[in-house]
Amino acid sequence: MLALTSWLLIPAFFAAGMILYGYWRGKDTRWVFVPLIFFYLGMAWTCKYDRDWTRREECAKSLSKAFVEAEGKITTLEEKDGTLKIICKDNQVWKLGDKGERSGEGLSVNGLMVTVKDISEREKRGNSAGLQTLLVGQKVLIRGEGELFSRARNPGEFDSKSFYQVMDLDMKLYGEGIFILDSRKDPVLEGIRQVKLWIIGIFYRLTGEKEAGIFVAAVIGDKEGIPKEINDLYQKNGIAHLLAISGMHMSVIGLFFYRILRKTGLSYGFAGGVSSVAVILYGILTGGSPSVLRAVIMMVIAFLASYLGRTYDLLCSAALALLLLGLQSPLILMQGGVQLSFGAVFAIGGIMPMMVKWVGDDRPLVKGIATSIAIQLATLPVILYHFYQLPLYGILLNFIAIPLMDAVVYSGLAVIFIGSICPILGTAAAGLGNYILIFYEFACRCMEKLPYYNLTFGRPDSKRILAYLFFLSALFILFSITTNTNPGKKEEKPGFHSTSIRLLLLFFIYGSSILFFKPAPVNGLEATFLDVGQGDGILLRTGTSSVLIDGGSSSKKALGQYTLEPCLKNLGVPAIDYAFVSHGDLDHISGVRFLLEESKDVSIKTILLPYHGKEDEAIQNLESLANRRGTKVRYLAAGETFQVEGLEISCLYPEIKDTPDNVNEQSEVLKMDFGDCHMLFTGDMGEKGEMQLLERYRSQLSQINVLKTAHHGSKYSSCGAFLDVVSPSWAVISYGENNTYGHPHQEVMDRLEERRVRVFETAKSGAIRLWTDGQDIHFSGFVDEE
Repeated sequence: MLALTSWLLIPAFFAAGMILYGYWRGKDTRWVFVPLIFFYLGMAWTCKYDRDWTRREECAKSLSKAFVEAEGKITTLEEKDGTLKIICKDNQVWKLGDKGERSGEGLSVNGLMVTVKDISEREKRGNSAGLQTLLVGQKVLIRGEGELFSRARNPGEFDSKSFYQVMDLDMKLYGEGIFILDSRKDPVLEGIRQVKLWIIGIFYRLTGEKEAGIFVAAVIGDKEGIPKEINDLYQKNGIAHLLAISGMHMSVIGLFFYRILRKTGLSYGFAGGVSSVAVILYGILTGGSPSVLRAVIMMVIAFLASYLGRTYDLLCSAALALLLLGLQSPLILMQGGVQLSFGAVFAIGGIMPMMVKWVGDDRPLVKGIATSIAIQLATLPVILYHFYQLPLYGILLNFIAIPLMDAVVYSGLAVIFIGSICPILGTAAAGLGNYILIFYEFACRCMEKLPYYNLTFGRPDSKRILAYLFFLSALFILFSITTNTNPGKKEEKPGFHSTSIRLLLLFFIYGSSILFFKPAPVNGLEATFLDVGQGDGILLRTGTSSVLIDGGSSSKKALGQYTLEPCLKNLGVPAIDYAFVSHGDLDHISGVRFLLEESKDVSIKTILLPYHGKEDEAIQNLESLANRRGTKVRYLAAGETFQVEGLEISCLYPEIKDTPDNVNEQSEVLKMDFGDCHMLFTGDMGEKGEMQLLERYRSQLSQINVLKTAHHGSKYSSCGAFLDVVSPSWAVISYGENNTYGHPHQEVMDRLEERRVRVFETAKSGAIRLWTDGQDIHFSGFVDEE
């Protein structure tokens, strides 16, 4: 069930605000009920949408992990690095038996995302049709293994299921062969695909590889070729939106055709109709993302208004576009890109004019500054909610960069049209756009050298967002009250001094609004046991301090990039005070290694490595990376204690005199005390190490109430004698689902059950969160909360 009681409160507040505004303005009060009617109709539509998807999910689950055969129609088609990716719609899917025969009746699956690797080799062997023979619109047969889209299992992790649900896709299929059943193509969609490939080819022939990737993204919305370094640079400086197709692109394309047709003497209706077709085809060419659809709808409405002789209203057209997109999929309204796109439009159409009127000066420079501030105010909570970071100087960079982006688009279009006739002139046409792109990169790198250029605030909670909305509402009321409006008197433009003061006040307001989202210190102690697959990763936070214990996985190859770093940013952690590495196995260090080697957003102040791992190559590599990064390195053995605000961390094992038999026995054993909450982290230690702990620290171990179970629940750990002394109330086991080691072993689960220990498992609950104030202890699972 969709969270109707949570996120639908947002449109409810908007509806209430519209009603109050209607009464306040003294207009016909009958219209104020329209928002409520639409609100409740929207709720009904959302409930129906939710029921339909519940049925579709059950169908997809029945096909998951099974070898299937699907018949469907190709709607999109692309190849990259020998891997073919296609989207098939209106599919019939059958499970296949042991002999490859269809079993049972075919199930209707609306959307399939199909991936076929090594397509060229498969084509040579006759196991698959190749890229040259596959066309959009063809009906094909595909055999392969079905799989569900994954849900986010940790804070900050990408939620594939929700993302692809908006695209109307039910599941993915790893194809082992694809065969054409009906060779008839869709002439329009296939023609557009061929045009897209032709355009990409022109850019890569006539410009440099890096510049071509950016030009392709800026002109036709394909971001696959953007160098990762440039993409990250734009993202961190708040100008990544420049590479997304927007209303600016639609204006360039649409108005280009419209003005030419009008100058030839054609009617408003014919010129608007042809221009509307042009922007619709361009929207399809660029991929038809929700933001593109918004821009297409608004552009078509503008042409219609011109034909009817009516005034075009930006906010009304945006509202209609929002309604139509919501009818397509209610979940589309929850996407960050959609919220940013509409937030910017509503800021330009609603907030900016109010600011300009308040300043009392409508010159272009003032409008530009007001537009930039209005967009930042409107999109600030959206940026932090979805991306967790705020480019502090993005408002200044956007003020410079946005006006120049028109020239980049025009330059790109010139490359296409001129370069197709004369390659030399096409290369020359890229010059202006290329110089602007060089300037963008230079400006971003200059901004990176400034202090606090990118602030990690984490995802704000609903209370902060609500408080911010009330702040904005009060601000706009204040603007309205203090605006000089006297219909009977001609207004005089304010002097330079007055305008400057008011503009400075706008910048001050923007700076003050950021303070709403400054992270607050953690009240009590929060421990997050990350779902890292087969591995360990625990984050402890108290006050303003953060401690990381391990962070690695043997089943998630890009754990640091896609799980650990996003989680830290989501929780507002730009720096880790202490990072403890229990031992040098990959499933405990891969994410930590990423933070030291590649992460630019999260730093580690001090890393504590196992004393007995000094000769381990993996530990030596971590030390080298830490020294290069400026991270303090210490080797840890039993007897050392650390105080982190109200949290005390003690190392119990191994002592310097110990001689561990293997890498697992080198594991640091850490005891953490926060009031009456006592936790024990045992790494991958085995039964031998556990018995040594009992001999040395029996009295301290008897205090433990939360046990991080050793070695992912291996049967060679958590022996009965150890559990009898520790006697925990709760245990957490971190392991990967369907791992080849058989973790957690049934014997361990039985021993814990016999002792009435409540067990939390990351493979079942996703990330597990513990919170305590030093007395009460509360657990929750991330997947369970969803």
